[in-house]
Amino acid sequence: MQIGSNTYKLILLDTNAIREIVMNVNLSGKGFLEKFFNEQQNKYAPCFSIYNVIELMPYQDIYEKFLEFFSIIPCLMIFPVKSIFQKEVECYFTEQSFIIDNQIANAFTPYVSKDNYNCKKFFVKLAEQPVLMNNIALEVKQFPAIAKAWEDKRKSTEIMLKAQHLPLNMIDEKFYRAHERETIIKDLMNFGIVVPEDIDISQLPASRVMEYSQFVRIFQTQKSLKANDVMDIQISSIIPYVDAVITENFQADVYRKAKRIISQMKGLEIYTLKDIRLN
Repeated sequence: MQIGSNTYKLILLDTNAIREIVMNVNLSGKGFLEKFFNEQQNKYAPCFSIYNVIELMPYQDIYEKFLEFFSIIPCLMIFPVKSIFQKEVECYFTEQSFIIDNQIANAFTPYVSKDNYNCKKFFVKLAEQPVLMNNIALEVKQFPAIAKAWEDKRKSTEIMLKAQHLPLNMIDEKFYRAHERETIIKDLMNFGIVVPEDIDISQLPASRVMEYSQFVRIFQTQKSLKANDVMDIQISSIIPYVDAVITENFQADVYRKAKRIISQMKGLEIYTLKDIRLN
């Protein structure tokens, strides 16, 4: 992707990766720059979600470190997940290619003097827009309730299966694939996006990777679900349109599995936190 006058590969950072980088600048922050932003190979522009920014704002020390780090290199902030789904559905019906533009993201670079390219100035202005800030903050505040709803769904499914003397492992990938279309259509409706029942979901990879990540988190593990899990699952929707991702081990494995069923992800480079830590 072109940012300013230069072209970069895009690498998505999830919540854990961002915290790892900004809280350990001398190790992981420096490690990220050495591995992904050097003269010997293609440079990567890190991508993060506006959800991450809103989440960090109340924690002044961490937030300042975040601004300091991401002000020195070109990077990309992804808008709320609904904008990604809207763009993807729009591209489906107009038969256009999905391109990351200012409809779904804002690019920053220290090499351009305009205010909207300046990370710190942009977020200062963002904080001065109470309606927008409150709307996004409200989304973030709903994540704990969503996590609880997912936990409840897991428990109720287990109870139902036991009552019918069915094995718990019947909720497998084959089961997911059989229900994938209806689940995607239902979740798009929850975002206020209506699509026909015969829509070709193979052309909606953003929805597919989010739904698959959600399915695995709920039914393929007993790991307790937290607000950050919801955030990272929603953030994952941009994955089919970036070149690489840095995430924790569990989600990295989810992406490896998703690459088998979502063709737009086949070229995705997958890294974990250990890949950015200096020895």
